Amino acid sequence: METENNHMDPVGLLPKYFAGEATDDERQLIDDWLSADEKNRTEFDAFSRLWNLTGKAQPGDEINLDAEWQLLESEISPVRIRRINLMRIIRIAASVVLISALGFAGLKFAGMKSEKAPLADLSTLKMPDGSVISLNAGSKITYQKGYGVNHRNITLKGEAYFEVAENTSLPFVISAGDASIRVTGTKFNVRVYKDQDEVRVTVTEGKVSLYETGQSAKEAILSAGETGTFNRAMKVVKKQPVLNMNDIAWKTRIMDFQNTSLSEVAAVLENTYHRKVSVDPSVQLCPLTVRFENQELAPVLNVLQSTLDLTITQDGNHILITGNGC
Repeated sequence: METENNHMDPVGLLPKYFAGEATDDERQLIDDWLSADEKNRTEFDAFSRLWNLTGKAQPGDEINLDAEWQLLESEISPVRIRRINLMRIIRIAASVVLISALGFAGLKFAGMKSEKAPLADLSTLKMPDGSVISLNAGSKITYQKGYGVNHRNITLKGEAYFEVAENTSLPFVISAGDASIRVTGTKFNVRVYKDQDEVRVTVTEGKVSLYETGQSAKEAILSAGETGTFNRAMKVVKKQPVLNMNDIAWKTRIMDFQNTSLSEVAAVLENTYHRKVSVDPSVQLCPLTVRFENQELAPVLNVLQSTLDLTITQDGNHILITGNGC
């Protein structure tokens, strides 16, 4: 296999890589190529952005090849650090435009499947391999045909709790923006919202590998009871030997605040009850120690109001917390 890989062009494998269809050997070849030269990373990032943009196609949309080629030019032209071989660009562009056109014609015909939770409710999915995925409100996963047979690769937007069925010969790989998570069988939570600076992974059972996409050699191994973050701007993975169960309060409905600032409490309430919660600066640092189990939002707000002498007003889906300080 090593001899065969020596004759493969890593750039030519990028469409399979981005589509989640690359084999372990092919992924390793691309990882080695990225590690070999920083200029390769620039080329990889350009095609990654192009792939993500063309991947926005929705079933039923009309095909506009002129627009796709203009998009190609806008994505490739900023990469001037290195002269990229014209034939390599044409080969990748043709692959990307072809896959994009398939998406325009209808994702179902291209073998793509997606599942999305309602905007104000949770959703639980039983995957073909026996894995269970719980989606937070508005969150979405996408995967290709062959899942559970040829691969176990999915793309996540939003937040989900994974209970992955063990299969050492077929790793479970999550694409979460610029970060990737790889496991063989375990339980963990992944949060990847486009308006948040970090991808956050909370492990409750087993082990999880967290790394920047294409940089698996720099992975951080997270064990049960640990939390990992990937900073999108800094491209840095960090591991914390702590487990904050409030990270999965949206699923368990258990919130345990121990001398926790009101601003942090508000963030947990937002993620759990799917309501916008704003806190006046005068009370953001007020500490709260209380535990809630399977409580609706109204009694939780009543406890906050009486405990810290707060004023809580609601306007539609927006909750405003104010007070005289603490």
